Amino acid sequence: MTSTQPPADPRDTVCANCSAPLEGPYCASCGQSEADLRRPILSLATDFLDGALAWDGRFLTTLRGLYTRPGKVARDYVDGKRMQFSPPVRIYLIMTLVFFAVTAAAGTRPVSIAFTPDAATIRSQSASDIEARQQAWADREARAREAGSGPRFSCGVMPGPDEFAADGSLAFARDTSIDVTLFQRGSAPEGRGLDLEGEACFRAALRAQDADWIVPVVLEAIRHPGAYEARAGAIASQAFLFMVAAFALLNMALHPRRRMIEHVVYSLYWNASMVPGVMLTILVINLGGTRIPSLVALAVIGIATQIFAALQERGFYGSSWLGTALRLPVLMAGYGAGMTMVSIGLIWLGAR
Repeated sequence: MTSTQPPADPRDTVCANCSAPLEGPYCASCGQSEADLRRPILSLATDFLDGALAWDGRFLTTLRGLYTRPGKVARDYVDGKRMQFSPPVRIYLIMTLVFFAVTAAAGTRPVSIAFTPDAATIRSQSASDIEARQQAWADREARAREAGSGPRFSCGVMPGPDEFAADGSLAFARDTSIDVTLFQRGSAPEGRGLDLEGEACFRAALRAQDADWIVPVVLEAIRHPGAYEARAGAIASQAFLFMVAAFALLNMALHPRRRMIEHVVYSLYWNASMVPGVMLTILVINLGGTRIPSLVALAVIGIATQIFAALQERGFYGSSWLGTALRLPVLMAGYGAGMTMVSIGLIWLGAR
């Protein structure tokens, strides 16, 4: 009788890592499991549960491979050669922890509030300084009225004695600006008081610009900048996971014939490998400011990042140089848009 059972795939009888014959669920030569990585994405959770932060010699091997063989570590891992590498979830978590440890040691805050003028400047100003501020504010308002650009809102107290409450705290003045940025050095500024009239003014001003969503952000940042920064910073690490998902989805759109599990593995390794570049960029911006050497360093980092991203695309997907050149701008633009969304989300959630 003729058998209808399909012939065994030779790849199922040898270890994907060392090619030794398989006689059980684990390779007798290198110890790797016979389990195929091409299975549901939820299986990555087993890698996490299997000692997500455990340290072994594979970490250094993986780290070295990420930079000496761009894209090839993820490719080998997907193809079954996993024994020599740290799982993608593990190395991503380690690199993320390193990122926040280094940026915290450098004195940066994930979400940062800044007032202009700051508290020290207000408390040390003279009568002539106050007069100059009042005149500058009046001139600005006059120019705005002449431009006729729409309804004007003068929120806060006038610069001068009204900025100081009876207990010595500061009130938000009409000429005070507030900036919300990411990863700036220093400590959170002193909060500013805001009475009911000032709060109503801010609400009206922001609603006139169809920016209702930012009302709680502005009010919380003015009154309690320290608490606002702390809350936003606490969720920053969780927000990074969004970038992993976004990068995987972008690659799935650009390489639709690949399995989703491949894109997820590649995204985890890719994001982990980009951590040093991001840390270096933040440190250069904070330590060097806008001086020429800093600008040159940032340009070098930007060019190196683009080249590295191109090499990773070729190393993992086997893309041609032309295909890489066509996909990379779309990929990086999409990734940049994702980072913008994450930044806005951090800023908004800090007030929740």
